[in-house]
Amino acid sequence: MRHIKSNRYWPSRGCKLVIVVFFFDLLVFPDRTLAQTFELGVQFTGMHLHKIDEAPLGVGTRFDYNFRSFAAAELELMHYPENPSGNFGESTVMLGTRLGKHFDRFGVFGIVRSGVIHFGGGYFTQRLDQKTHSMMDVGGALEYYPNRRTVMRIDLGDAIVYYGNARLFNRPNPDGLGTVHNLQPGFGFGFRF
Repeated sequence: MRHIKSNRYWPSRGCKLVIVVFFFDLLVFPDRTLAQTFELGVQFTGMHLHKIDEAPLGVGTRFDYNFRSFAAAELELMHYPENPSGNFGESTVMLGTRLGKHFDRFGVFGIVRSGVIHFGGGYFTQRLDQKTHSMMDVGGALEYYPNRRTVMRIDLGDAIVYYGNARLFNRPNPDGLGTVHNLQPGFGFGFRF
């Protein structure tokens, strides 16, 4: 029997693509990378998890490395605090790209990120047989620049969670949850340096 290596916790193709594009850009166009900027921000978000039937609110941080005027590598860490009844408690780590256009005071971008989600609340300890799953976020962002050093951002995305055969035990017929699309709006504030 052939052994197939599982990569359910990290969709490595998306992350590898980000890394390859970044280093290709640095090697092919080294003189144009001098105008690099960084952004560090606080992000507030919500997510409607359809199959889990929860809508947690989260807070986290976002780091962007703008290696071109139209392209950035983006890392986001989010946590959705657990409430007293044991619901929520999710955490996500996402890495990807942001592509779009900066205008004088505004920016419009498309975002593609991949990463993992971990269900850490007490509810999931009793009811979900696998607690860490790969996910992908596809969406867009509108940015507003009050001045040269600050950025305000509104996000709207599709958080795609790959549950695979994971099951919720509190259902009469616990079938595998499969792949689920979830609405994920967000708002953030950050600093450029």
